[in-house]
This record gives sequence, structure tokens and C-alpha cells, in this order.
Amino acid sequence: MKKLNTYFKVCAVVLFYMVFVFGCKKTEVTNYNTSEIEAAQMKDWLDANVNNNKNIDTTSTGLYYIVDKVGSGPKVMTGDSLTVKYTGMFMDGTVFDAAPSYSYVHKGTGQRMIQGWEEGIEVLSKGGSAVIMIPSAKAYGDNGYAIIPPFSALLFTIEVIDIK
Repeated sequence: MKKLNTYFKVCAVVLFYMVFVFGCKKTEVTNYNTSEIEAAQMKDWLDANVNNNKNIDTTSTGLYYIVDKVGSGPKVMTGDSLTVKYTGMFMDGTVFDAAPSYSYVHKGTGQRMIQGWEEGIEVLSKGGSAVIMIPSAKAYGDNGYAIIPPFSALLFTIEVIDIK
């Protein structure tokens, strides 16, 4: 009888342990986008801006932009020293980065920007500004980066303050 009681106690402890471990298992929740979510977000943004009579332009590689203000002088070119004001947002409008004044050499060494930024800023001149929608393939792709989830199309408002 003592062996049977010990057996039941051991079974009870094992059962309790299993319920505790498996019952308390955390469910991993991700906030990652999928390519389908990205495509839907991009379509919604494009539709909303077309419905608001915005003039949406696109590059041959799939970058979308709306020029808010046409600048003066030549367009941004490789090697130009730029000072820009920008705000980076997710498609829902949540800001993930902003700078009232940011200086860099366009396509310079050591200061590489995402492909979509480098392509998009070349539609602007000094004093010009635009909203640029960058598909994830021209941003951080299916890997994401830091707080940017995979398959995140990004919006940037960019104003070129100075070109040297």
C-alpha cells in the first residue's frame, strides 16, 4: 500500500508539473507584416491619395511619390552634400524616425541610405518636398531592421533644405 501511495504522489507531482509547464507556456505573438498585408496597405494609401486628387508619380522601379513643392535649381545628384528635413512613418502614419535637419552626401561612402530613399530624393531640387512611399523591396525587405518589421512599406516626407 505504501508503494501505491508513493506511486500516486509521484504521478500527482509529475501531472502538476506538466500542467504548470504546458499550461503557462507563452504564446509568441509577432507584429510582422506579410507581403499580402504590405500590398493591401500600399493599395489603400494609393487609393486614398488618388481619391484626394493627389498627383501620384512613380518611377520605373516601383517607387511612388507625391511632390508637394517644386524646388529650384538642379535635381539632387550623386555626390551632392544635402541637408534635408524628414519624417519616416509606417503606412498607418506612426512615426518611427524624424529629423528637422539631417546632412549627408547623397550616395556617398559610409552613409548609405535605403535604396528607395536614394532613388526618391533624386526627384527633388533645393527647396522641394515630397511624400515618398517606399515598398519593402526598396527598404528593409523581408528581414526588417530594428523596429521596422519585415515587409514594411515606408512613407517619408522629405524636404531638401540645401544642396552643395
